[in-house]
Amino acid sequence: MERDDVLLGPLFTDGKTVNKKNAGDVASGSSPWPTWNLAITALLVSLGGGFNFGYQLLITNPAQEAFIQFVNISYTETHGVQQNREALEFIWGVIVSTFFWGATVGSLLIQTVADSFGRKRGLVLTFFVQIISVLVAIASYFTTSYIIYSISRITLGIAISVSLGIGPMFIIECSPVACRGMISMATGVMLQLGLVAGAISAMPETWGTVESWWLVYALELVLTVFITVLVAFVPDSPIYLVTQSETRKAVKSLVYYHCITEAEAKLLLTDAQQASKGDESVGLFGIFKDRMWLCGSLVSAVVMGGTMLSGIAAVNAFAFEILLSVGLNGLQASIANIVICFMAAVGALLSSQLVERLGRRPLLLSTFAAIAIVNAVLSGLMYLFALTTETWIGWCVVVAICIFNLVFATGPGPVCFLVPGELVGQRARAATYTWVNIIMNGIRSVLLAFYLPLRALLGGPLCYFLLFFPPCVITVAICYYWLPETSGRTPEQARSDMNDLPRICGTIKKSDVNKELQLLSAP
Repeated sequence: MERDDVLLGPLFTDGKTVNKKNAGDVASGSSPWPTWNLAITALLVSLGGGFNFGYQLLITNPAQEAFIQFVNISYTETHGVQQNREALEFIWGVIVSTFFWGATVGSLLIQTVADSFGRKRGLVLTFFVQIISVLVAIASYFTTSYIIYSISRITLGIAISVSLGIGPMFIIECSPVACRGMISMATGVMLQLGLVAGAISAMPETWGTVESWWLVYALELVLTVFITVLVAFVPDSPIYLVTQSETRKAVKSLVYYHCITEAEAKLLLTDAQQASKGDESVGLFGIFKDRMWLCGSLVSAVVMGGTMLSGIAAVNAFAFEILLSVGLNGLQASIANIVICFMAAVGALLSSQLVERLGRRPLLLSTFAAIAIVNAVLSGLMYLFALTTETWIGWCVVVAICIFNLVFATGPGPVCFLVPGELVGQRARAATYTWVNIIMNGIRSVLLAFYLPLRALLGGPLCYFLLFFPPCVITVAICYYWLPETSGRTPEQARSDMNDLPRICGTIKKSDVNKELQLLSAP
């Protein structure tokens, strides 16, 4: 297959290439940079998905004391009974986890919303639900009701989870292969920036107080309203429009996102329509019977599982408490938390460059291995502080967590949202993203529920090491044997490349067998 075919074919056909004679000169497929329309759309979509998700992950951490006081006042007014500190912390822990309960439920709705409403309308719907949920959260402040606040977190989790699943799918389907890696990093990059924004806005020194925490949600409300209005006017995914036989809209979508002429768009669309005939979407459980895309879906799930079990869930949720436990005071821990989140944003920006230069496979293998090493060092530092209580060890922990966030955001943080769209074809993409998001939110929910009790049982250093070191090592091993390079490749090509990966116990590669057969049959 020639280079132009590799670039143009995957726009719609999952490897069923566009005829070079007709469409080989379509410029949109050959540029490594996205068009302005595509870049702006990806930014808006990622703000409503990745950014809002990262924002919600962080705001309950630095402002935890203010929220606990809010729960105390609300519980007393509602039930006429005042709880002790331990009971209030337990209630607050349950309220925090409700966001991830909702997110897990939302994961089950990704495929239904994406296929029933379309990618763009599905996103607009989830943004609208986010707006309503944030308004309810603000209302809970003025009514002093922790019950209403809990409900808002459940619905917000559902909406953000669905948008986080549809968003990367939508971006990938709008992008030419040549710039697909770079533009698809938008979700991961914006998620990291959301962490930074959340860490700053929810600081006790800004709005993280009993009197002002509603302003944290007011900021999110203004942003979400803004992006909802703008996203409502962009075209839907051209791939989705092709599957709905909306030819004219698909052509306009191509012209808008790729900045090509209508004639060039029609050439690509003709091949896309031929390739999409009879390609029905795979159901949520049908993916387990789909021999063509099951392996890619399982590898995507492993990458996401390894990402969540790398330690990032604990760092996002408990970094402030971890820093306090190693000798930092409240102000030092708040500032350090911002620096830690900033390192994640730097890593995400760095990843947008490395993902194409190094490739997905080398980037994930190297960063997961580095995270395993950092986790071992971090556990050792926490254990050393428990023995000596030296202040300098606490600052070493800050440096270690900064390195962790930098490496994580360079590799698995953003790439875990990109891999599923490149390992499976169009008909299995929605189901795969659904399962990937179920794994993401499910693991976060379980970790939030059991991390603190396990830490109390085993001690912080041993708990952190046992939970987060082995999964990184296991993920490296699985990716080494089953994750192909997907940069510039169609899902079909990536699936074929799995045959050339190293095999356990020295199993002969299929490509080597084919080469031997070709040599034997040669005259």
